[in-house]
Amino acid sequence: MTDDWGPHVVSAGAATVVVDVPVGTPMTGYAARLSPSTGVHDPVTVRALVVDDVGIVVVDCCALRKTTCGELKATRPAGIVDVVIAATHTHSGPCITPGGLGAFAPDVLHAVEKAFVEALTTARHQRTPVTVRYGERRAVGVGRNRRHEDVEIDPPVQIVAFDGAHGTVATLVTYTMHPVVLSAANTLISADYVAPLRDMVEAALPGSVCLFLQGCAGDVNDDHHSAEGDFSATPTPGRDFEAAAAKGEVVAGAALDALSRAATVAPARTRMATTTVALDVTALDPAEVAVDRTEWARLAATLPAERSALYEAWTAWADSWLEHRPEPSRWLGRVGLISMGGLRIATLPGEPFLAVADRVRSGLGEHALVLGYCDGVSGYLPTSDEYEHGGYEVCDAHRYYGMPGPYAQGSAERLADAVISLGEK
Repeated sequence: MTDDWGPHVVSAGAATVVVDVPVGTPMTGYAARLSPSTGVHDPVTVRALVVDDVGIVVVDCCALRKTTCGELKATRPAGIVDVVIAATHTHSGPCITPGGLGAFAPDVLHAVEKAFVEALTTARHQRTPVTVRYGERRAVGVGRNRRHEDVEIDPPVQIVAFDGAHGTVATLVTYTMHPVVLSAANTLISADYVAPLRDMVEAALPGSVCLFLQGCAGDVNDDHHSAEGDFSATPTPGRDFEAAAAKGEVVAGAALDALSRAATVAPARTRMATTTVALDVTALDPAEVAVDRTEWARLAATLPAERSALYEAWTAWADSWLEHRPEPSRWLGRVGLISMGGLRIATLPGEPFLAVADRVRSGLGEHALVLGYCDGVSGYLPTSDEYEHGGYEVCDAHRYYGMPGPYAQGSAERLADAVISLGEK
């Protein structure tokens, strides 16, 4: 890929800002978690990287609303042309998603908004000339398809390092796996396996900032336990902080191994192209919603508290839906493509399935990172072949997100093709 400006020196800077999360803050990720936070195991961070005049910010939370991301972008410091905002998707973080995913913590969201400006401003001011290296490795051996036990997957760990004169300034690490090693029984704020992963990478590269960016993890867990298996808050063996640390360190070790064999990326001006994609939301039958609502209310009144919480949430969703009777609608999602010479970073909203990343990489080339959970998360994006199998991701998750219905079949492919088209321009 040629650089229209001729020889270019890449500059990069990074920063981390810690966000205070008081005891008693509502958590998100599991409807079955009945209590708010009882403490902090890993500090919630807002991490920023500015490469040339493009920003990447990642927040330790389950999801951010599209409207929140738009408001944050409007506050970005002068001199930053565009910024992508991602969530790590930890299921042990504070709830900063108004209108969905549980009780809302507005004070924490306000603190995140302040941290966003501080982190970006600091990262921009700390930019220094860098060389860029890219590496990847498969056979990590941690991620599993959570919907089909007989389907083998092998998502790569990918790492991009920005090396200055005095050492590595920052790394971007991406892997595809839901941060649900910790179960609904956990009430300590945590970034799940992401926290020990980042700690290990930063320890290996003193003075650097590690940004972990989640891949297309809609159907990938650290084990074969399904989303339906998380409808309980009963402690589960192997889903604790020791397990989270072990799995995070496996991924970090694979990332550092990939970095030891990384190739230098030819210097070129960093660019970001974006487009908006209209995704159809499936229209629901009011009569069916009413019938379901009656059954959910019955279950909520008869089951144990942690199980009832799910059906209470679904009943409340149905009451709102039946009151407002939403018309068939579309959700406008932003996809982006950051180009650094021959290296490309595709950014997708929502929770895409792993096969979406495969589709994008086949269109953009092997040296492409494909990220989910960017610039707004409001539901799962299964590939078309998964709709016949039903399940939580296809049929139920829209209620937890506060959406009027699930995304229509073909939505995931529409997003993938849109970002591929950006790479062809």
